[in-house]
Amino acid sequence: MTYTSENPLKILSLGWGVQSWTLAAMAALGEIPMPDYAIHADTTHEMQATYDHAEKWTPWLEEHGVRIVTVQNPKPEVIRKDWKVASGGHAFLVPAYVRNLSTGKVGAVRRQCTNHWKIKPIRHFIRTHIPNPRPGMVEMMMGISLDEWHRMKPADVKYITNVYPLVDKRIRRSDCITWLEQHGLDVPTKSGCTFCPYNSTSRWKQIKAQGEVDWDEALKTDLEIRNARPGYEFFLHSKAIPLEEAVRIPEDYGAKQLEMDIPCDSGACFV
Repeated sequence: MTYTSENPLKILSLGWGVQSWTLAAMAALGEIPMPDYAIHADTTHEMQATYDHAEKWTPWLEEHGVRIVTVQNPKPEVIRKDWKVASGGHAFLVPAYVRNLSTGKVGAVRRQCTNHWKIKPIRHFIRTHIPNPRPGMVEMMMGISLDEWHRMKPADVKYITNVYPLVDKRIRRSDCITWLEQHGLDVPTKSGCTFCPYNSTSRWKQIKAQGEVDWDEALKTDLEIRNARPGYEFFLHSKAIPLEEAVRIPEDYGAKQLEMDIPCDSGACFV
């Protein structure tokens, strides 16, 4: 296949969250144009429910003509669980919160995980199909809904044009859920890494309440990064305290109670 700006390579960025899953299902059912590929950039740290959902619904999508591709960073050392760039550097990939032990000041590490775990793997795949892409040769369908319009932005390379079918159709996240239910399709959990520092307190509570491997990995990661650099302490929670202390659910107090907490829907990776 020869791709041009008039006939671009069409890719759906598939995170397996509500919005991108809705896009994939809409393509499968002919409600939006069919992409050439639906690409899932697997960080290897996704929520277990996300992996379960993908395993269940990938065959259905493929039966309906959607070609699913799962990619990872081509350099295995970059997805290791030591959270550092392996090429001799000492930069954290995840945007952890950091306390300076000398001054007590708390800040945040610059986020690099999205670039290393999502953007680079997808672009590596693109270049296997278009070794020398020119402007407009790739159309990237993004699972961003109308209520998240503020997340829309152009790609930082000229050969990719980001498009937003849900925004064009004036579809909100709640509309996606309604559409999935009307078509008898599962509504997935919010996608994202188990240990993402951008999780809201309510999201952390959900992960802890569900327990099992997701919460275990988050706790393990929180401990692993704590003393990774002399003179500093690193944390996953925005309060810059251990995750186990920061996240408390009714079960911790020995009783069930109603909690009025609104989950955050504006994370950069949770599509």
